[in-house]
Amino acid sequence: MEEIERIIETEKINLVHFHQTPSGYLSGMAAKNKGVPTIFTVHGTYYPNHEIQRLLKLSDFVICVSPPICDYISSFGVEDTHLIPNGINLEDYPTNRTSEELKKNLKIPEDSIVVTYASRIAWAKAKACSMFLRACKDLKINPVPNLHVVVVGGGNRLNDIKNLAHYIENLCNRSFIHIVGEQKDMHPYYSIADCVVGTGRVALEAMASEKTVLTVGNHGFFGVVTKENIGEAWEHYFGDHGSKSPCSRHVLRDSLKKILLDKEYLKLNGIESREIVVEKFNIQNISKEILKIYSEAIKGGSKG
Repeated sequence: MEEIERIIETEKINLVHFHQTPSGYLSGMAAKNKGVPTIFTVHGTYYPNHEIQRLLKLSDFVICVSPPICDYISSFGVEDTHLIPNGINLEDYPTNRTSEELKKNLKIPEDSIVVTYASRIAWAKAKACSMFLRACKDLKINPVPNLHVVVVGGGNRLNDIKNLAHYIENLCNRSFIHIVGEQKDMHPYYSIADCVVGTGRVALEAMASEKTVLTVGNHGFFGVVTKENIGEAWEHYFGDHGSKSPCSRHVLRDSLKKILLDKEYLKLNGIESREIVVEKFNIQNISKEILKIYSEAIKGGSKG
């Protein structure tokens, strides 16, 4: 904390914006000690109560990335929150760049139907990944024998997922599940997919890449995101902060089966998905909203 205070003083920092624990405690306390205003962006509902309460006490302004998080924060007595979604830099997800080299490296045949699953492989999301792989096992047997699955992400349950993938491939007598671990550049993995399964920011990034997205997250199952249901999808933060139903292997299997056999639908919905991101989640517009709060915070100064 003393080191952060020194940095604040040396660099003449006049605003501190934090996002997580325990870094939020340290930077928040250092900012308070230096009389610098603070902003806390809440990204989920997974905090233990005592942790979120400590962070909120250190925060002059609170940003929530979805409506359910606004409700979550209000349960702690905080009424003045700012609702601003995560923004997507569309330049990072071009639609005119293919990743055929990646397909070759993964030994995925050209005529394959590819589904990319991306998330942390831990906690509830590891359970969702397990259900997803079991659903894909059912589809591989029938009616999608040319199915290939790419799983991106790391976490403390990664070895469990690798073991499950190996078990499923032995049952199917086919190698079709590709566990690639954590990746810094996600676009190639979205690019090779016919459909992406994920939640939260993964959903937005995949939509920006013109991909149809089937959403399932910490809270449960939402389903395919469309221009008709995007409002509801964001209300649930794509299954992370709310959901339509509990997730199960059978729900995932039936939903994937319905869309994977309709390539025209996958393509058209993907185009509409990018249009949604351009309109509602473009980083250029989101940044302006955050800068307004920065300006307000600096003018108001610290309340501590």
